[in-house]
Amino acid sequence: MEEDFFKLILITDRQNIPMEEYLDFVSACVQSGVTAVQLREKGLSHRELLSFGGALKSILDPLDIPLIVSDSVSVCLDLDASGVHLGQTDGDVIEARELLGPDKIIGWNVHTLDQLLNANTLPIDYLGLSALFATENKPEATDLWGFSGLEQAVSLCEHPIVAVGGIDESNAGNVVEAGAAGIAAIGAFHSAHNPGLATKALREIVDRGLRC
Repeated sequence: MEEDFFKLILITDRQNIPMEEYLDFVSACVQSGVTAVQLREKGLSHRELLSFGGALKSILDPLDIPLIVSDSVSVCLDLDASGVHLGQTDGDVIEARELLGPDKIIGWNVHTLDQLLNANTLPIDYLGLSALFATENKPEATDLWGFSGLEQAVSLCEHPIVAVGGIDESNAGNVVEAGAAGIAAIGAFHSAHNPGLATKALREIVDRGLRC
């Protein structure tokens, strides 16, 4: 697993897509530049998450691409996934670190500056800054960070920041140039006519921005 695994994260949103078709989609994205996959399926049971996660791992593990599980330390442990991405209501981060050990990835979502400053003292690997821009996948998000908020967050945060929300080819370069260590997205991948080409373009934009 590369140290910059958070460079380009695909967040899953399978909905009613047949499993084989969705796995082909994920495979195309991974082969074209995705550096990690975040399993985020709010409506699935523990057992269903294990089944879906196991199918994803069959694609990701041979390529040494990490699978990060949203919200659930127990699913992460049962899957032996690479890590977990926790929201503000998903339990105690320190307890999660004790359960997962030192080698698992822990991402932590923040929505305010107070949460960000508190995160500086937490045993996490990266911070999810959400939501950066308006997005259909989080219509309830009204306090958006925007570019100015991102720049302020970068100046105050001691962890790598992964920007989330409303990011696509049109703004990804500016997001990284503003200080984000990576981006995570749903729509930029899932709404693409050709997911492989869209991923390749995004990866090139992110890599170029990180070099600036």
